[in-house]
Amino acid sequence: MSKILRIGVVTLYVLLIGFFFLLSLAISGVFISWWTLVIALMAWMLTCWLSVYYLSPVHLFFHGRLRKPIMEEEARLQGCLMEVLQSASCEKKFCLRIVEEKEEMIISFGYDTIAISASLLKELTDEELKGVMAHELGHLISRDTIVSWAFATARHLPKILRRPSLLLKWLILLPVIYFIVQFFSTTLMFVLGAIWIFMVSSVLSDLLFGWLHLVLLRQREYQQDEFAHRLGYGRGLRDALIKLAKAGEQQVNAWFILLHGKGPIIYDRIRRLEQLLAWRIAGSPAGPQGQ
Repeated sequence: MSKILRIGVVTLYVLLIGFFFLLSLAISGVFISWWTLVIALMAWMLTCWLSVYYLSPVHLFFHGRLRKPIMEEEARLQGCLMEVLQSASCEKKFCLRIVEEKEEMIISFGYDTIAISASLLKELTDEELKGVMAHELGHLISRDTIVSWAFATARHLPKILRRPSLLLKWLILLPVIYFIVQFFSTTLMFVLGAIWIFMVSSVLSDLLFGWLHLVLLRQREYQQDEFAHRLGYGRGLRDALIKLAKAGEQQVNAWFILLHGKGPIIYDRIRRLEQLLAWRIAGSPAGPQGQ
C-alpha cells in the first residue's frame, strides 16, 4: 500500500510543479492552449520519471564516489548476490560497486546498482552481507529508486528556492519591485507577479510533499526489511544493522526523524526484525533460541 501511495504522492507533486510553472507563464502573458498544456505536462512527467536512466549516470560521473570492485571484493560480492537473487527468483543482472567513503554504508543507486563501502564490506560476515544486499535488492526490484529520482528531479528548482537566505530575499524584494514597476510597465508587472506566484506555490508544495515523501520513504525501509526476512536473511540483516548502529552516533530523536528522517530510527528497524524473527513476544525479548 505504501508503494502505491508513494507513487501517487510523487506523481501529484510532479504534476503540480509542472502546472505551477505553466500557470506562471500564462499569467506573464504567454498563450498556452489546452493541447499545449497537456503535451507539456506529459513531457514533464516523462522527463521526471525517466530521469533515473539519464541523470543518475551524469550524477555519478560528476559527483559519484563509486568504483568497480577488485577481484577479491567482486568474488565475495557476486557470490552473495547470486544466492540472494536465487532466493528472490530474480534473473535480472545488477551492477556491484564499492563506495569510496569513510562512512560505513550500503546503498541502491540508479536502477541497477548496489554499492557498499569497503570498510563495511570488511566488517560484515557473508550472512550479514546477504541480509543488507537483500534489503537493497528489494528497493531495486520494487523500483523505489525510480520513484526517488522522479521526486528529486521535480523538486530541484523548489529545493534551490527553499534556501532560507535566497527565499527571504526574493519574497521581500519581488513584491517591492512589483509595486514599483507597475507604474512603468504593465507587462513587466505581470512577469514579476508570475515569478512570485511560482516561487510561493512551488515552495509550499515542496514543503508539504517533501514531508509526505519522507514519511512514505521510511515505511519503504521497513517493508524492504520484511522482504529480506521473507528471503531468509532477516537475522543477517539484523546483525548487520547492529554493526552499522555501533559504527557511529545514531539519530534517535523522534521529532527530528518525523520532520527530516530519510529512514526510521535504526534501532526501531532492529526491533521489528527481532519481532519478525519471533525473538520478541508482545514486546518482550525472548532471545534467539532455536534460530
